[in-house]
Amino acid sequence: MNRKTKIIELLSNNEKVYEIKVGDINVEMTYSKSNKKIDECMLNILKQKMKKC
Repeated sequence: MNRKTKIIELLSNNEKVYEIKVGDINVEMTYSKSNKKIDECMLNILKQKMKKC
């Protein structure tokens, strides 16, 4: 599926999906019912990455 089709599909489903690129890694984020803030989520991601190095 190409990017334009994916965006249209996400918008029509009212999904809140955000995508950022960190280095060569694409990170997709969605809002969840847990009400965690983006900084909490990013901190957890970075901690996991540090453990792998």
